[in-house]
Order: sequence, then structure tokens, then C-alpha cells
Amino acid sequence: MEVLYKNNSQQKLKSKDFIKVELGCGPNKKIKDAISVDIVDLDEVDIVANINNGLPFDDNSIDEIYSFHFLEHVSDLEFVLKEIHRVLKPNGKKIGTVPHFANPYFYSDPTHNSFFGLYSFSYFDKEQKLFKRKVPTFYMSEFFEVSDVKLGFTSPFVGRYAFKKIVGFFVNLCTYTKEFHEENFCYLIPPYEIKFELTKINK
Repeated sequence: MEVLYKNNSQQKLKSKDFIKVELGCGPNKKIKDAISVDIVDLDEVDIVANINNGLPFDDNSIDEIYSFHFLEHVSDLEFVLKEIHRVLKPNGKKIGTVPHFANPYFYSDPTHNSFFGLYSFSYFDKEQKLFKRKVPTFYMSEFFEVSDVKLGFTSPFVGRYAFKKIVGFFVNLCTYTKEFHEENFCYLIPPYEIKFELTKINK
């Protein structure tokens, strides 16, 4: 698939400005000052490209990358995270949301390919300072620091929405309560999503 640049996106990439990118924005870009990338040519898409084939950016060229309920759709998550690592500047940020594995709506979408829990991004974090439970990283070659992970609670139903927001407040009070809830209660009161922030670590 040939990459299509729109809305002066190439000129923005060549500038010395603080560069933000939003991946998989669809018809509604959430980060208005970001350069948006999607496989479908929509009005708010600045670059039309198939991200499964790689990101259309130079090495160490992007300050922040955002995505909201997008990474679960990619065919090779490890490859896309390596691409994100490649194009981010040193100490650049990857900020986003993904559905939690206990989300009852996760399985309704046939385009979802990946599951996510509290520790999913820890597999790309060599130091793993955030959580008590540690996971193996010896087969990874690029690393981030997991700066922050929160369990997101919400509902499309008004009464349940208020209840889940209250639950989310207490669950996210500290690392212990997040790990305790996912281990013991995630199927009783399922988190809707995971909100995360990664920082690029150079080798």
C-alpha cells in the first residue's frame, strides 16, 4: 500500500516543532494538534498508511505517539511496538488506551487480535519498577519504561457508569489495589480498558 500524505503532514514532519502522532484515529482525531495516521482515507486522517507494514516516519523523529483502542486491531503487536520505539525520540512517550481482557465487549468485535492486562506492557520494560509481579523480558530487543498503567472503568449505561467510576477511583489508588483487583475481582467488576504511558529507553 502506497503511503498518502495529506494536510501538509510532510512539511510538519520536517519542521522542528514538537511532533505528536495519533495512530488509528478513524473519523475523529482526539489529539487535534497531532499528525493522524489511519489505513482508511478519512477527512481527519493526515497520513493514509497500513501501520502493519511499518510506521512512515524516520528514526528518532517523533516526540509523542497516541492511540486509543487501536493496538488491539494490529496483526503483529510486537512489530508495531518495535516500530513505535524506532520512531520515538529518546525519552519520547507512547500514550494510549486498550481494552482490558475482562471487558465483556472485547469478544464482540471480530477485528480484535490482542488481549491486554496490567502486565502486558511490562514485557517490554526491562527494569519493571511499577508492579510487584515481574514478567520475562529476555526475548525482547527494544525496551520502554512503563511510566503509568491504570484500569479504566466505564459503562454505556448511566447508573452503571457512576458505580464503575467510583470503583475505578478506589482501584487506582495505588499499585497494590490495581494488582489486587485484577487478580481477584476483574470478572466480578470488569475493567473496560487499560490506560498506559510508556517512555522510550535507549539500549
